Amino acid sequence: MRFIIQCLLIICLFGFVVGQTNSIERTQKLVAEIVEKSYPELKDKQIEIKKFVSKSDYFQSRFSFGRFLTFRRMNYIIYVNPEVYELNAPENGVRAILAHEIGHILYYSRKNRLQLLGLFRLSTKDFTQKFERRTDLEAIKRGYGEGLIAYRNWLYANIPLKSVDSKRRNYFTPEEISAILKQPEKIAVWQKNVPKNLSEINR
Repeated sequence: MRFIIQCLLIICLFGFVVGQTNSIERTQKLVAEIVEKSYPELKDKQIEIKKFVSKSDYFQSRFSFGRFLTFRRMNYIIYVNPEVYELNAPENGVRAILAHEIGHILYYSRKNRLQLLGLFRLSTKDFTQKFERRTDLEAIKRGYGEGLIAYRNWLYANIPLKSVDSKRRNYFTPEEISAILKQPEKIAVWQKNVPKNLSEINR
């Protein structure tokens, strides 16, 4: 009996490790496809994929602090929570939120080190809202609006209820994205003056 339990534990551990690896490889492939199709400006940038654990987030993006501090050539990181695949997030939604994260990398790549220091303001709610919604607009402009709608609908059902309000505040909701898609000619204006709610979009 003990031998059987040990075998089962080994099988479970092997499956867990394979799942973690698969999530990285799967994300790496999607990122490469999205960069080639929608963000050609980043084709020469190094984007690494790593995993992380969270109850309310499934993807995040960062630049390398080590390289930032040592003045070496910058590289960038997209973090993936493997549960996004285990919980069957819609494929077009995953592509869209990755387009959003790649939009952050585009922003980082266009700033010098002094300008990147300004990101400490992400600790304030107003700056976070503008930063994330402006990046949503970048992804929408590049054709990922419908995917973001699918992702946000899935996200609200797969995070703790207490986290939903902050997500709806900081990022465009499905209703707001639908309104934006009806007025695509205004996206450039909204990127300069980011709407905080549906009323500002429809005004």
